[in-house]
Amino acid sequence: MRPSSFNRVSLEENKHLMQDDFQRTTQFQFDYVARKTLIRSKSNYRRSRGRRYNHEALFSEISNIDLKMLPIFDTYHLDSQMYQVLSFNVEVRNNKIAKALDMLPERKRNTILMFYYLGMSDVEISNELKVNRSTVYRNRHSALENVKTLLEEEL
Repeated sequence: MRPSSFNRVSLEENKHLMQDDFQRTTQFQFDYVARKTLIRSKSNYRRSRGRRYNHEALFSEISNIDLKMLPIFDTYHLDSQMYQVLSFNVEVRNNKIAKALDMLPERKRNTILMFYYLGMSDVEISNELKVNRSTVYRNRHSALENVKTLLEEEL
């Protein structure tokens, strides 16, 4: 463009050129903000993904020992049977065993509960019940046979 031609540009054309420059400047500003937003969003996504990767693990990567520690089971006393033996509350959680114990005479049931649930020896049980140790042993074995028979009949 020659300098002499610049003077020949009309006022209308000059306004049109200024309007085009304003639109172009606005488009550049919008592009700049849009690019900045996209770059920042990409950076935030990568950072959050990295944080998640550091704190989370796949089930396939967890060891068997850790997997066994994960489940939590609720226990309700409605599912179990409570027995009172020597001022202790003994809880039997298996309903089949509880039903079989209910069918035993009280002395044999208490012998079973003291031996298997309270961890007492035959001597300790005989001292508590004031009977001979061999009587405790016989009562325990006959009670176990009765429980075994009752459980087999149910199956």
